[in-house]
Amino acid sequence: MYATIRQYEDIRNVDGVIKEVANTFLPGQKTIPGFVSYYFVDVGKVGGRMISMSVFETEEGSAESNRRAAAWVADHPGLITAASAVDAGPVVVH
Repeated sequence: MYATIRQYEDIRNVDGVIKEVANTFLPGQKTIPGFVSYYFVDVGKVGGRMISMSVFETEEGSAESNRRAAAWVADHPGLITAASAVDAGPVVVH
């Protein structure tokens, strides 16, 4: 399995981002072959910073997830900015 963690900062409309991620981003992630799970986590005490974690069976699925995430952000200007950090790699303990 492979996982990607993306960090997003300066989120002003937390509720709007959460709604759009749930309604438009997550359904697309589920169509990527090898999809295992997706999480969107509020790590800012008042929401200004979020992380996402995508898990796929293959490295190719993880890479496609990253491509789609970047495209999704570009398609939602003003809602969320590009990830400030993206880390990916094999899951070594599960």
